[in-house]
Amino acid sequence: MRSDMTRHMSDDLLDEIEQRAMAERILLNILRATLAFPEAMDRSGVATMISAAATERQRHGDYGAADLLRHWRAMVDGWD
Repeated sequence: MRSDMTRHMSDDLLDEIEQRAMAERILLNILRATLAFPEAMDRSGVATMISAAATERQRHGDYGAADLLRHWRAMVDGWD
């Protein structure tokens, strides 16, 4: 029984790592686009892209990635 619980915890940790890595790749791609086209990407545009990515991740069942992206979007919204 303990091995089942350990396996479940390992699966949960692996899923969390994969979700975070997915969200980080998305955020880095948005950063790359922003740096490539700074005149076209203001804070609002970045926030919109992050929000759209979060919605898409949610649609695909990637709830951890979607939550992280929403959190990061809130951070971007709070920047002055």
